Amino acid sequence: MKRKTFLILMGVVFMALMALVLFVDSLPAFFSSVLAFPFEQIGAALRALALTGNIGNGLALALCLAISLLPVLSVLRHKSEKNYIGENIALCCISIIVFITLLSMANTSKLLSAFPYLTMESLPLVKAIVSGAVWSVIILWIILRLIRLFRSGNTNKLFRYLRIALHALCIFFVAAIAISCGSALLEGLSASQKIIDHVMEVIRFIVSSLPSIFGIVITLSLLTLLDAYIERNEENTVRYADLLSKRCCVALGVTAASASIFNVLQLLLSRFLSDISVNVEIPVVILTFILLVLILSRLIVENRKLQNDNDLFI
Repeated sequence: MKRKTFLILMGVVFMALMALVLFVDSLPAFFSSVLAFPFEQIGAALRALALTGNIGNGLALALCLAISLLPVLSVLRHKSEKNYIGENIALCCISIIVFITLLSMANTSKLLSAFPYLTMESLPLVKAIVSGAVWSVIILWIILRLIRLFRSGNTNKLFRYLRIALHALCIFFVAAIAISCGSALLEGLSASQKIIDHVMEVIRFIVSSLPSIFGIVITLSLLTLLDAYIERNEENTVRYADLLSKRCCVALGVTAASASIFNVLQLLLSRFLSDISVNVEIPVVILTFILLVLILSRLIVENRKLQNDNDLFI
């Protein structure tokens, strides 16, 4: 995928996820949580169809079965291949749990009856738990598929899978900004009482988004480095590796400094703010990823320097 096209795709994904977060905030009756999407909406559509009469009820049940059995199509294609056993089991589990989830979403009274100690007010939480179970099995299937691909692929395929994985990682960072940071932004803006509170919430959003933003920048730089390495362009490989290491250093420094600066800024403006929330959260996963990329880029640069010294010695 071309870089410009992928950037547009990331923008579209960000806007779509931010719209979903906004729907959850403004339309809780139809979008109870981000985690329940899209099973909650499909269940509501099936319920509306079932309430039209006996024919509609039959069509709703048929559609529920058809949607649930979609993963089984892949199982049938690879049912005799031993390498697909783990994936096939996961896909069968997805079919079963999707069917149960859609029926539950279409009939919320039965969904609550499974949790007799909860009230109607807890329905969004129950929907999120049930949908979360589906997403967890889907993630399991993705991981099992990745394991099979990386174990059976040759060098060219491994590089291609790595490119796909890095593109998916960028989408993950975009999702983290929209869902996690975006939700916090909307919640903070709704609770703000003064203009300066709104300004601080926007700054908080930027600070909390910085690790994921740097993750995107570094992942895209890593893709550029990977392309140069695949093309065996040693000069560009070293140049991009050196540039990548510098960006990693900047990312680590700015990420660490931004939270501290924001907390100090809150203290300085505390007399003007309606609420103060000191943030000491450390994005361990993203910082670890940046650190590993930094080490990798430095190893490439140092390896090239050592090779040049050996050439001069010879």
